[in-house]
Amino acid sequence: GEEDKLFGSVTSQMVTDAIAEKGYTVDKKEIIIPDPIKHIGKYFVHVNLSPELEAKIKVKVIAQKD
Repeated sequence: GEEDKLFGSVTSQMVTDAIAEKGYTVDKKEIIIPDPIKHIGKYFVHVNLSPELEAKIKVKVIAQKD
């Protein structure tokens, strides 16, 4: 959209799918997105791997090329 704004927002399922493309398995319920991602850019999301283990990953949102 205009000014690098998305038509929707990035969901935990989208992050899960992107992780799966890299060969890893993560349940979408384990993905925590602190603030809605509605613009192109770089963001951090949290992955709860177990009650004692949380990872932070960088998500890069880019424009889709036609």
